[in-house]
Amino acid sequence: LLSLLLLSATHVYAESSFVVSPSVGSASISNIDGYNKSPYLRVDGSFHPLPQFGVNVFVAGHPGFKSSGSGNDVTIKIIGYGAGVIGRWPVHPHVQPYVRVDYMLWNAEATGLGRTLTKDKGGSAGFAVGMQFPIRRIFGIKAEVSGYNNVSGADIRQFSLGLMFEF
Repeated sequence: LLSLLLLSATHVYAESSFVVSPSVGSASISNIDGYNKSPYLRVDGSFHPLPQFGVNVFVAGHPGFKSSGSGNDVTIKIIGYGAGVIGRWPVHPHVQPYVRVDYMLWNAEATGLGRTLTKDKGGSAGFAVGMQFPIRRIFGIKAEVSGYNNVSGADIRQFSLGLMFEF
């Protein structure tokens, strides 16, 4: 029975495809105290030569982790871009769990007292686990949890919801 389910789901997505996926969510810094959550925006572009495998490019931004303590307000902004690989398992035409491993080049900037306090840049590996829900062949939604370690000394964890446009 499981084999029939997998064969029927794979048959639906038997050709290569392109996916564009904007998503929004919330991110937090897990190893540095004193900062609130930041909104999170990401846009992915993927090419899937096989239904189960894809390569990915993306741009992401965290517009501001604000200090939660009293005193001087400091905001940390992070902008990044990168590439990675995606493995998805089309268990059903309308349910596709996936994992993604990528590498992000980032620029971080801390501002406070009306000026830039410090800037930093570097690269960090990331990992994501999510679920795609194709509604029509060209359109769907997704939810994911992801994280990056050592982004300017901080570990970032995020949850996002997004749209998928598959061509």
